[in-house]
Parts: sequence; structure tokens; C-alpha cells
Amino acid sequence: MRRNIKKIINEQDALLEIPKLPEGHRAEFFEKLTKKNTVTSKKEIHFSWKSIAAACVFLFGMSAFIYTTYSKKTKNESPLLVEMKAIESEYLTHIASEWKSFQLTANDEYLVYKYKERLQSLDLAYQELKQEFLIQQNSLTVLNKMIQNLQLRLTLLQEIQQHLKRLQDEQQNM
Repeated sequence: MRRNIKKIINEQDALLEIPKLPEGHRAEFFEKLTKKNTVTSKKEIHFSWKSIAAACVFLFGMSAFIYTTYSKKTKNESPLLVEMKAIESEYLTHIASEWKSFQLTANDEYLVYKYKERLQSLDLAYQELKQEFLIQQNSLTVLNKMIQNLQLRLTLLQEIQQHLKRLQDEQQNM
């Protein structure tokens, strides 16, 4: 009962008939094979365009992210510029509040117009100084001129308001 496995396999191979392929089978097979290659090549081309577009979008997104990340780090402002911005915002808020109160207390439109012109000319001079300061960020003389300009505007408004108050007080006392 014991038989050699090799003999069993060889006997079964001998019993099996090797089927013969019908005529033209090879040609038909090659024809189907070439049809599939052309169809898959179109899909591959289409797929490659999608992958190229996806890669471009990915690279663009990464470069934008890197640019924004590193541009923030390299834009370190000088401490003098940061301090100047703080001083400027403080003075400009005071000037704006003084201007509003001046407009409310002034009765003469010509007076308001003249002071508005004066403040605008001082503002133009200030903007020129600001541009110069942005070019020369460590220039203390330009910084002092800018601060003096802001102080001049503020004191100008405060003095005219005090003068208007005195005039109103004098008119009420009469």
C-alpha cells in the first residue's frame, strides 16, 4: 500500500491528456493582449497627469507654508521701530481725541479750517519723516523729529482749546 509519491504523480500525469489549443488561439491571445495594453496605457497617462497635478499642488502648498513660517521669523523688527510704533499710536490717539473736542468747542468754521490745514501740513511732514525712518531704522535724529512733530500737533490742539476756554469764560463773565 505504500507507494512512492513520485510514481503516483507520474502515473496521474500520464493519464491526463494535454489539451491542444484551437487554431488561431495564439493570434487571438496576442490581439487581446495588445488591446489591454493600449487601454491601460491611456489610463496610465491619465493617472500620471493626475499625479503630476497633485504633486504640483502639494509642492505649492508646502512652499507657501514654509515661506510664511520663515518670513515671520526673519521679519524681526528692531526694538527702536517697535517703540516708535507704540509712541506713535499713543500720540495719535491723543491727537484724535483733542481734535474731536476742539471741533465740538470751536464755534468758528474758519478757525477749524485753518487748524485742519495746519495739522494736515504737519501730518505730511510726519509721513515724510516716517518714510525716512523706515529706511534708516537706527536714526535717532529722525526719531526725535518724528516725536517733536507729534508733540507739536498735540500741544497746538491743547493750546487752542485752552485759548477757546478762556474766550468762553471771558464772554460769560461779561
